[in-house]
Amino acid sequence: MKKRINTILSVLALSTLIVASPVSTFAAVTISNDIDGKDYKEEYKEVPKRAVSLAGFTTEMLLSLGVGNDIAGYAYQDNPVLPEYKAEFDKLKELSKMNPSQEVFLSVKPDFVTGWASTFSKKNFPVDFLEANKVKFYLPRVEYDKVITMDTVYEDYENFGKIFQVEDKAKEEIDKLKTSIAKTAEKVKNEKKVKVFIYDSGEDAPFTASAALPTDMIKLAGGENIFAGDKKLWMNVSWEQVVEKNPDFIIINKYDASDDDNKKKEFLLNNPALKDVEAIKKGNIFVVGLSDILAGPRDAATIEMLAKKFHPEAFK
Repeated sequence: MKKRINTILSVLALSTLIVASPVSTFAAVTISNDIDGKDYKEEYKEVPKRAVSLAGFTTEMLLSLGVGNDIAGYAYQDNPVLPEYKAEFDKLKELSKMNPSQEVFLSVKPDFVTGWASTFSKKNFPVDFLEANKVKFYLPRVEYDKVITMDTVYEDYENFGKIFQVEDKAKEEIDKLKTSIAKTAEKVKNEKKVKVFIYDSGEDAPFTASAALPTDMIKLAGGENIFAGDKKLWMNVSWEQVVEKNPDFIIINKYDASDDDNKKKEFLLNNPALKDVEAIKKGNIFVVGLSDILAGPRDAATIEMLAKKFHPEAFK
């Protein structure tokens, strides 16, 4: 009997020890950030629990990874959030329509921030400010000043997966994007590439994409950006250049609900300089939301939509 009691007591003591001393499974990870030409290495020893997202595309990326409960606040939601994330998004705290003040930012006790490259500018939340307030940060690779492709999007997903310890979910999202995009690319692989002009803004000197993500998305959809090849992500060009390159399609970039895309379309249609451009003559002008051509869970659907516009016959 005494031996049995001692055994029971030993088991109880071991159980208490296990409950009182949980074993952490977090694998520390270090992620680099290139900001203003300087490399900042951030070591994560625990999952951020008070994250702030200051770009609509990063908010949707985080929601797609299932870490909505770890988001303390957001800003800069350019277009309405995807329907599948709306219920969770509606629970989040909006800090500002654009960048919040430093006081508002700190009011939610952030331990992590991500967003546009401008997020980390001196007028917003520079590195020294973040380090002084013990806020870790991640500048998405799609915001780096280099050629951006879908591979860059996958890299961002991988890094968010490491930071929030949801690497399996990140791989799932990447695989889902790759599978869908591959199906679209297969349908249009034998189609003649159409020439595409991205009209962002500007009446005197149009602002358009070059090395930015839309160029790769257009390529995967069976088209080619007429201003691809420049090292700049976005740049101003002339209407003479647009006419010379004679695009088959024009994509109008819509920032948010207040952005008057109808006004942009009317301007293009009534611009005498463009009257002989193929896209204008055939009425091949359509609108794409800013969030649809940025990194995130929308990308596969956007590429499929573009492909259907460029090559409707391939989807019959």
